[in-house]
Amino acid sequence: MLGVGLLALTVLAWLLMLQVGGWAHNKSSLHRATDAAAYSAALVYARTLNLHAYLNRAQLAHQVAQLHLFSLASAERFRSRLARQATMHNPPASLLGFRFGMHYAGAYTSARQGGQGDTALGNALHKAFEQHEQLIHAALDHLRQSRMNASSEISRSLENTLVMNLGKSGSDNRGESLDALGARYRIVRDDSVNFIVSRPTTEHDWFDMLQAVRARYRYLDDRRVVARSFNGMNFRCPWMQHQLRRRGSLKISREGVWEGEETQSFHNIRFNRSIGCYYREYPMGWAKLATHANGSSGLGSSEEAMQSFKDKPFWKWASERAWTGWNLFGGTRNPLAKRWAEQAPVVWRARQQAQYSRLNPKHHTTAAVIALEVEQSWRDFPRLRSVAAAESYFMNPMTNRGLSAAPTLFQPFWLARLVPVPNARTSRSDPDGTAK
Repeated sequence: MLGVGLLALTVLAWLLMLQVGGWAHNKSSLHRATDAAAYSAALVYARTLNLHAYLNRAQLAHQVAQLHLFSLASAERFRSRLARQATMHNPPASLLGFRFGMHYAGAYTSARQGGQGDTALGNALHKAFEQHEQLIHAALDHLRQSRMNASSEISRSLENTLVMNLGKSGSDNRGESLDALGARYRIVRDDSVNFIVSRPTTEHDWFDMLQAVRARYRYLDDRRVVARSFNGMNFRCPWMQHQLRRRGSLKISREGVWEGEETQSFHNIRFNRSIGCYYREYPMGWAKLATHANGSSGLGSSEEAMQSFKDKPFWKWASERAWTGWNLFGGTRNPLAKRWAEQAPVVWRARQQAQYSRLNPKHHTTAAVIALEVEQSWRDFPRLRSVAAAESYFMNPMTNRGLSAAPTLFQPFWLARLVPVPNARTSRSDPDGTAK
C-alpha cells in the first residue's frame, strides 16, 4: 500500500510538472511573441518616418533643380540681350577691350553665337520646370498624404508577427489566425497617431532648410562683379574710373514667389559743366524672370522700347529719377539696365505653396512609443497575459562630425528598439470600440 501510494504521488507530481512546464513554456512563448510584435510595429513606423525623410529630401532636390532651371532661363534671356547689343555695337566691343581687356570683349561678342532670341530654349526650360512642379505637387504629395497614418500597417504587422511566433514556433496551440490561437491584443499606447503632420512650405523649418541646401551651389549665388579701368581716363576727374558692372540675383520668398534678375552695364565717365563728372550708363545685357500663381505665362516683348535720350541729355533724365536711388556719381547698381529688364519681364506660371512632413510640435516626446497587451487562452487555466513596448527613435550616426542629433524628418536615421513598458498608458481601440 505504501508503494502504491508513493507511485500515485509520483504520477501526480509528474502530471503537475507537465502542466506547470507547459504553462511556463506557453507563457515564455507569449512574452517572446509580444516583444517581437512590439518591435516589428516600431520598426514599421521607423520605416514610415524614414520614407517621409526621403520624400522631404526628394522635394528639396526637385526645388533645387527648379532653381537651376529658373536661373538658366534668366541667364539665357540675359545672353540674348547681350547678343543684340553686341550686334548693334552699343557699346562697341573694341571699346570694352581697350578699357578692360580683350577677355571682356571676347565674352561680349561670343554671346552672338546663340542668336538674338531665347524663345525656344526658354520654352524648353519652362517645360522642365513644370515637370518638377508636377512631381512635387502631385506625385510626392500624394505619396506623403497616403503615409501620414500608419495605423493599418502597424496593425497588420502586429497580427502577422503574433501569428508567426505563436502559431508556428511558440505555444501548444496551432492555427493561422489570432482567433484560432485563442489570442487577442490591445494597443495601450500609440504615439504614431499625429506624431507627424503635413505643413505648408511657408514655415521657417522648410524655408531655412531650402536656403541651406541652395547655399551649396555657387551657380545660384548673387553675381556682384565690378571691373575698373583708368584707360582713357577723363582728366577733369582723374580720381574716377570707368566701370563694368555685372549684377545678378535669384530670390525666392517664403510664400513661394520666385524672381531672378540679370544686368550688365558699361559706365563711362562723362563731364558736364552743370554737374561735373558723372557716369553714363550703357546697358549691355538685362533680364527679369518671375513666377505668378495666376494668369498665363509670358516671354515678354523681344523688342521692348528703350530710351534714346535724343530729346533730353542722359544726365538730366537720370537726375529727374534721383528718388529711385539712381546715383550718377557712383553707386554699384545698373539702374537703366534694370529699368529695361522690368519693361518686358518673363513670367512663368507656378504654384506657390507646397506641403512637407514635419514632427508634430505638440508632441513633447522625441520618440514614438508603441505599447501593447496580448492575452491568450490556454486549456483550463486563467488567461496568459503579456505586455511589451518599443519605440521609433532618431539617432544620427554622424553626430561626431558636428551634425545635430535632434530628431528631424530631413534625415532618414530613424530606428526601432524595445523599451520598458511606460506607466502612463493611452488606450487606442478599434473603430468599433473593441480590442483586438
